[in-house]
Amino acid sequence: MSFIQSIILSFVQGITEFLPISSDGHLNLVQHLFGQTPSLTFDIFLHAATFLSVLFFFRNQLKYFFSNLKFIIVGSIPAVLVGFFLKDQFETLFANPNFLPFFFLLTGVLVLATKFLPKKDGKLTYLSAFIIGIFQAIAILPGVSRSGLTIFSALLLGLSPLNAFNFSFCLFIPASFGAILLDAKDILSSLMINQTNLVAFGVTFVVGIVALKFLKKIISSNKFWVFGIYTILLSIVLFFVL
Repeated sequence: MSFIQSIILSFVQGITEFLPISSDGHLNLVQHLFGQTPSLTFDIFLHAATFLSVLFFFRNQLKYFFSNLKFIIVGSIPAVLVGFFLKDQFETLFANPNFLPFFFLLTGVLVLATKFLPKKDGKLTYLSAFIIGIFQAIAILPGVSRSGLTIFSALLLGLSPLNAFNFSFCLFIPASFGAILLDAKDILSSLMINQTNLVAFGVTFVVGIVALKFLKKIISSNKFWVFGIYTILLSIVLFFVL
């Protein structure tokens, strides 16, 4: 992979990790356009950078995190089970771009549906946390947005937009950390740590923070659903070109 390609992928990861348009799907697509076989290991390497972006962005939200820790633990169970038992199957899906149109379409429909959900200010429960966690586990599929599905499900279950945003990214922390741990050996053994990739890592970290600020503003202005239009249009294009 060239330096330019690595930097492009870092921008793609930083922008799409948090916006509800699927970072895995976009990384898969861009690597396919570069003529490369999509690499789950490289994706998770860049995920480590956005993991640090979330920690930095939410550094003043420790009270929210620990006050909802019991719900975060319950909500993390589905992703842990899927990541532990189905990792090999998902790696196979990552290598096949033909599934992307279907998964992007699923993301687009659910994100667009948030426009029609009534605005509520409900409380988290163990059941709602677990259901949101199931949606997060589904989002391991390339083209299915983790933020899109978790925020959609949180709004569907009656959480306020800001609470949905906060809980979604609190769930991201253990899920991302677990994925990094599962793939740490592969990252180190595949010579992923080099000067080019370290630059890409730094770019991803900075761009990720900017994307988080932008997404929070979008959610606060009730425009989250707009991303669904983009993702649906992208899926339609991919049905014809892949």
